[in-house]
Amino acid sequence: MKKITLALFAILTTAGATFAQVDKLMLEANRKALTEAKKKADEAVMKKDSLKSKTWLTRGETYLDFANSRDTVLTKSDPTAAYKAMSFFKKAISIDPASPAKKYLTMVMDKDGKPEMEGQKLYAAFMDAGITKYQVKDFTGALKDLQTAMIVAPKDTTAAMYTGVIGQLAKNEAAAQAGFEKFLELGGKDPGMIYALAQIYRSENKEELAIGTINRGIALHPNNKDLKAEKINMLLGFKKIDAAIKELEASVAGGSKNVQEVVNLAILFENKANELEPELKSYRDQLSKGNVDGLNKKIQAQKEKIGAFDDEIKRLTDKIKKDPKSAATSKKQIAEVNTMKVEANQVLTELNAEQIQQAANAVNTVEIAKKSEEAKAKQLEARAQASKYYKQAIDLDPNNYDVNFNLGVMNFNEAVIIKKEVDAMDMNTYKTRGKAIEELATEKFKQSLPYFEKAWSIKKEDDLKSSLRSLYQILKMEEKLKALGE
Repeated sequence: MKKITLALFAILTTAGATFAQVDKLMLEANRKALTEAKKKADEAVMKKDSLKSKTWLTRGETYLDFANSRDTVLTKSDPTAAYKAMSFFKKAISIDPASPAKKYLTMVMDKDGKPEMEGQKLYAAFMDAGITKYQVKDFTGALKDLQTAMIVAPKDTTAAMYTGVIGQLAKNEAAAQAGFEKFLELGGKDPGMIYALAQIYRSENKEELAIGTINRGIALHPNNKDLKAEKINMLLGFKKIDAAIKELEASVAGGSKNVQEVVNLAILFENKANELEPELKSYRDQLSKGNVDGLNKKIQAQKEKIGAFDDEIKRLTDKIKKDPKSAATSKKQIAEVNTMKVEANQVLTELNAEQIQQAANAVNTVEIAKKSEEAKAKQLEARAQASKYYKQAIDLDPNNYDVNFNLGVMNFNEAVIIKKEVDAMDMNTYKTRGKAIEELATEKFKQSLPYFEKAWSIKKEDDLKSSLRSLYQILKMEEKLKALGE
């Protein structure tokens, strides 16, 4: 092959052939030489030379040259040439364990840290084949080639990295994981590969490995925002909201001016507050069921209502006796009162059953009330922290639409929760406490107003318009409602 190349260069310099012509001549000559060498190597193993290690070594080398050819006519004619070369080298070693074929099967470095030629050639054959298949979207075929390249070059990060990436494209998560793990084991530092491996662990619910891998990436790339953001996502995915908060608080306290980090911290505290709502509702329900005095008052009030119906029936009956002419009208009224009395008795029956159930459950209202107050205190603290960080984000970026909108929504939702407490009150409770709580709700609605209006000045979104419309209606701001186009 070297002689052919030299001869062609001689033609180029002496005959004045164009480069394209020489390139074509070189290609054809090279193709002919490789084809003939391959034929000769195949014929050799059909003779008595098949028992010689060198025969198989030569055949392997010939097939490897074939595989490494840039001539697509050759490579397409035998796309498995590299695999055949590998098997021939193994055959040579099986005949003679000391065969030089061993150098081809594993790429090693010389004393200067450069790969030795033999192993480099087999590695290159599989890498090139894999990349070629990748380019035509044969991801499964590409993966097989790259996995083999990784075996030939066990200390090469490139083969490991490509195995991981193409393993994912081939939807072979096990192969991708093995590639990325090898990449890190060999000292690979690319943040994208670290991120990808952590994602695989996360999808398999391997919490410690996922978080450990992302932490490793952050240690290598302390300023990488994507890795930090993914760690927060992972902590939330693994239901570790307190750990996520701690992580962001440390960053913000350390002087981070990243608005998104501050916003995320506010959102986490807001979510924490919202997550306490079902627990608080459960306590309210239990206290309602355990409210002995309240239930007794309801039963007594229902009995009094039924007594009033009895009195009305007696009055109408007496009227019939005194004034027979009014009998028809009075009897009709008695029938209507009796219907209401039946309905009232049904309610009384239900209340009595609830009283029996209440006694059986023996709800410890003191203990539940204590738990409710503790949960409410946690909720208030979480909301206060959310508000604090939203406002801190606004200080960093006053024209941030999301921050203004979120802060408006948080205050609006708090007002709605307070308003629901008023709506659930009976008349007597409303008379003593209702007005003060309504005023508190109104104040909260007012607190959401400047944030919604600021957000509206930044961006006219439909969701925001709907919230503004509701707010203007609640606060009876007719002029602003008209200006909104309502």
